[in-house]
Amino acid sequence: MNNDTYDTEQESLPIMQRFRNSIFPIKQTDTMPVRLLKNSGFTMFAVMVALVTLLLGGAIMFVL
Repeated sequence: MNNDTYDTEQESLPIMQRFRNSIFPIKQTDTMPVRLLKNSGFTMFAVMVALVTLLLGGAIMFVL
């Protein structure tokens, strides 16, 4: 018996879209500048995560 709610609409979204919605969710009432800021904020966040991951991976590979 699983008591967790299962959202099929959320499951059908790609992983990046689900990740994006969990960090900076866009509401229907958001204005265009707010949507633009949320989209650019998530893009900068994703780029920084990718760069830090590559940097740490490179440092580990250099040590090994």
